[in-house]
Amino acid sequence: MIKIGTKNELFRISHLPIHIQNAISQDVALLDENYGEDRNVDVDMGGFVVVCEKNESLHIENFNKNLDTSEFAQVICPYKKYLYIAGKE
Repeated sequence: MIKIGTKNELFRISHLPIHIQNAISQDVALLDENYGEDRNVDVDMGGFVVVCEKNESLHIENFNKNLDTSEFAQVICPYKKYLYIAGKE
């Protein structure tokens, strides 16, 4: 599992196919633009991108992919991209 919060961390996905890198880069740029490039994604608002293998277990606090419903899904052949919106109560 790779967790990316800002454009400064995009080097961590350089081994992925270019079309996946581009999709992630666009998502992270949008998060940086709206929430700031210097945020701490573990404590600040603004979200992050997680890249994982098909059946890999996610270790994200307060998130269960089997219970939470995605707001958006997109196929980026042969991969799938999901958007989840979460918040603290």
